[in-house]
This record gives sequence, structure tokens and C-alpha cells, in this order.
Amino acid sequence: MKLLNSALAALAISVCSPALGWAEIPTPAVVTVPALPPESKPKPVALARAKAQIADNLMVGYIEAGIVCIRPQVYIPWKQVSPNFSRLKDIFGEELKAAGFKPDSDPGNLFPDQEASLTDLQVGALFKSADVDICKTTFHLTQTVRVEIEWQVYSTLRREVVATLVTHEGAQKIRNATDSQEGRTVYQEAFAANVRSLLSNETFRKIVTGPAEAAPSAVVAAAAKTPIVLSGATTRPTSIPDAVGSVVTIFAGSAFGSGVLVSSDGYLLTNHHVVGEMPEVRIRWSDGFETTGRVVRSDKRRDVALVKTEPRGRTALALNRTVPPAGTPVYAVGAPLDPHLQSTVTRGIVSAQRIVDGFSFIQSDTPVTHGNSGGPLLDEHGAVIGLTDWGVPAEKGSSLNFFIPIGDALDFLALKGGG
Repeated sequence: MKLLNSALAALAISVCSPALGWAEIPTPAVVTVPALPPESKPKPVALARAKAQIADNLMVGYIEAGIVCIRPQVYIPWKQVSPNFSRLKDIFGEELKAAGFKPDSDPGNLFPDQEASLTDLQVGALFKSADVDICKTTFHLTQTVRVEIEWQVYSTLRREVVATLVTHEGAQKIRNATDSQEGRTVYQEAFAANVRSLLSNETFRKIVTGPAEAAPSAVVAAAAKTPIVLSGATTRPTSIPDAVGSVVTIFAGSAFGSGVLVSSDGYLLTNHHVVGEMPEVRIRWSDGFETTGRVVRSDKRRDVALVKTEPRGRTALALNRTVPPAGTPVYAVGAPLDPHLQSTVTRGIVSAQRIVDGFSFIQSDTPVTHGNSGGPLLDEHGAVIGLTDWGVPAEKGSSLNFFIPIGDALDFLALKGGG
């Protein structure tokens, strides 16, 4: 009887074949990662996100069942498969560690997301296609899974995708009724095989093991620029209501943000991500008057930009390079969410000074959101101490907002001025 069971099991596996007219997934090859050179010092890498470019109802596989696997009985759409790809960030880190690469955080770290956000190299996984074959007989369950993944490697210091790579690997699991189901699933193993293929890619290895890329210093960033002197800024304290008149809304195509007048001859400071690659933008002043602005300089990495426009006699605000101590009241001015909300003033305190991705930031609980970007953070005397840049999503803590110190904005754009 035991011999008969073995024979039937062998038959059940062998008949899952293309000879019967059904497309079988070839047995996936085992992927091994070449050892890193002893002298290499890999940078920390984090899997930042994973998503699929596969329609929910697309049929990606089938189940064959019975005494032997003769024909597909149930077809499987992607929406039934996708939940099986779980623990991807953990698996990514486990494979990095096993191959001698440095994962983004220690397994004992209770705040891995926070640490990952400080990692320069972040990876995104885009599932492009999937193939699933499940052969379920009385004696054995054979699962074969292959997925194609497009990997995007993003450098937070350079603020750009530095490589796009594609892997197409899979895994197979065969077990009988008495086998344990502990450990990774076949879907997780298929993802892990793709991770190992990524870690074997020469382009990826060069990026991760190459010389550390420090955050560009102000001197390096401004080296190729002739200094511009910002003149005519007020030297007297300005009330917050009066300061509002020097804050503008900037329109770059369909996008908008905020900016602040920092010289009497019409120079405005804002974020790079507000102006993008536009050579010209539209400026709306607090009284509704509009002018055209020319983007003079921009630094994508530090997310700052300089725009020249016609100020028509408006007052340029003072610039204060000194960041007030924690607990000091500060004010943000901008156009939150909608251009019609231009000149909105919010109040908070300086919460801390932080280094994020190698750059300095002022942390504050001052409420800001989309549309505030590029607008000023003012001290109690109406002087600009920072520019609104980014914040933590509301569901994770609405009082965590970050501002570029005005000194950094000046230095990275080679501007002279400020106290």
C-alpha cells in the first residue's frame, strides 16, 4: 500500500505538465547572492513601499485537483493572490542581512519606520506580473509561484530614483499531508528569490557598496553660483499682520505653493518642489494683484528655489539665521489646501532642531499642510527663520512639521543677506 501511495504521488506530480495542454510554470531556479568583497561597506537600505501594477481580476494562475492533476479546476485572480505577499519589509531585511548587506534597522528596534525614514537608499517594489500553479492531489500539494518585480532605488540625498531594475524569479513548495506549514509561504519565498536576484545585480551592488554620498554642503552646493546680494530688507521688527503682505502664492502649472519676499528688488524664496522645472511661475500677492516670476536658481536636494518678480514697493522681510530655542512662539503664513485660503496665519512653537537625511530642519507644531510649502516660518519679530517643507501625515501626528532653516536656504542658493 505504501508503494502504491508513492507511485500515485509521483504520478500526480508528473501529470502537471505542458504535455497535457496546460501551461506549466517551469521549476524556479535557486537564486544565490555572491558574497560581498571583505572590504566593502554597504550602506543601509530600506524597502519603503510595495505595490502592484496588476488588475485585481486578472487571472494569474489556477488550481488543479483530484487524485491526479489533469486539468485546471479553479482559476485564480490577482485579488486572491495579493494578500499572500505579506511581511515584505521583514523578508527584505532578512535577505539583506543573510547576504551581508546592512539592513535598515536592528530587529529589536521598536520604531523601524522612523529609522527607515532616515535611510538614504530606499527601495520600492512594483509587482508587474505573477504566475501561480497549485497542484493539489490526495497525497501532495505542489505550489509554484513566479513574480516579476520592478525595483526602484531612490536616494533621499539626491531626491531622485538612481536605478530601475527588473527581476523575474519564483519558488516552489511540495509537501504531503503530514508536513508542517511553518516558515515562509511559497509566495514569500518567491518574493525573497526576487530580493536575492536584486542583491545579485551589479548595478544595485555598486550603488549600495559605493562610497558614501554625504549630504552636499552649502559650500559645494553654491560653489558654481555667483553670489546674489539680497538688499533692502527691513531692519525693524514687523508685526505678523504686516508680514502677511510679503507672503505670496506661487502657481506652477496646475500646482501651487507659497513664497516670501526677501529683497526690495523682488527676490522670493520658496521650495524647489513648488516651482518644479518651470522656468516661469505666476505670483499672487496678498491683495490679489498678480505678477510673473522667473525661476532664477533652484536646489532640488535642499528643496529651495529663488524666484525674481516685480515687488511693486512691497516690504521685504528680515531674515534671521538664528533658530530660536525650543518653546519659542513662531508663526507660519501660506495658502493651506486652497489658493483661496492665501494669507492664512497659524501659530505654534519651536519643538526641536533635527537632522533628517543629513539636512538640518526646524521641527515645530505650527499647523501647515499642502499649499503652505515654501511659505515662511516667522519669529515673534516678523523675521523669516525658515521655509515650510514637509510634515508627518495627520494620522501619524499632525503636529510634526519640518521647516528649512533660512540660513540653509541662503547658503544653498548662494545668497548674501540676513542677520
